[in-house]
Amino acid sequence: MKKNAILIISTFTFLLSGCRELTSQSEPTTIKSSSPLQTGPAKSRSIDISQITVQNYPRVDGSTSAHPLQIMLSCRILRVPCVWYEGDVFDPTRRMIPDPEFIGSAELTEKIIGIQHHGTHDGYMNLIHGDADIILVARPPSQDELHAAQLRGVDLEVTPVALDAFVFLVNKENPVEDLTLESIRASYTGEITHWSELGGNVVEIHTYQRNRNSGSQELMEKLVMRGALMVESPDMILMSMMGPINAISEDPFGIGYSVYFYAAFIYPHERIKMIAIDGVPPTSTNIADRSYPLTTEVYAVIRSDTSEQSMARLFLNWLLTDEGKEAIAASGYVPIQSR
Repeated sequence: MKKNAILIISTFTFLLSGCRELTSQSEPTTIKSSSPLQTGPAKSRSIDISQITVQNYPRVDGSTSAHPLQIMLSCRILRVPCVWYEGDVFDPTRRMIPDPEFIGSAELTEKIIGIQHHGTHDGYMNLIHGDADIILVARPPSQDELHAAQLRGVDLEVTPVALDAFVFLVNKENPVEDLTLESIRASYTGEITHWSELGGNVVEIHTYQRNRNSGSQELMEKLVMRGALMVESPDMILMSMMGPINAISEDPFGIGYSVYFYAAFIYPHERIKMIAIDGVPPTSTNIADRSYPLTTEVYAVIRSDTSEQSMARLFLNWLLTDEGKEAIAASGYVPIQSR
């Protein structure tokens, strides 16, 4: 397949396939009701992004974990300096915001501050229903989302733009530092029930989960469970990305999952640690070279009928340039390098 090719896949066929991996290496994939193979134009190394202004800025949405990336990109596009903001006791997350010392248009900073991410599933649904122009998300569309798009006759163009990783979290008091994928899967099916079976203490494992269609849950089912059924634990299902971190920070016998960027940059917790998988810890270096076994991709998604002259299409094309990749790296994410 040629670099930057656009693969057109039947939505119905994709649904039957069990939502398998789309593509990698920055190849846009369009999920469409027809199935010919088309080749898209190679992206230039420089794009004039100044055409995007505060007045015509595309409507953006996406995953909670990708919100700082979106803010960094909007700051670069609208030429506003941005900084990390440390939250307070009621909201301890770190957020990317326009620099409070920036002396410029209030309209610019208000536009950037007003950008919201409603979560992975809601972001996809807003794009499908025409309430967003482009989304940044931590996973490809789920079968539920593909079905919703099919019902509305919507085709989605899904382009990987950055690297992240799916990570497992335990309390720092837990002596376990490394687990195999097989042992994690066995813990979540109920085959393994005590930490002593994994090199820890003789206590029961508390396996925290996320809600259906959340980005983390879709990644868990796809990358780790691979068709195996998770033990039914309605009281262990947590509804937000903060949930597993908050729960495990108070539970030395718990295990849960998140994405690297969120756990390392947005909501780092002094009582939480990320464990190695199959001997490889989740670090930026191991994510960049994909040696960490649960390295994942972050996607920019638009509707495939988006005009070539639209600001959303310009935004997407810019992300694939050297300047766009530098902005991605500045946010803390790992940009995808061409090979």
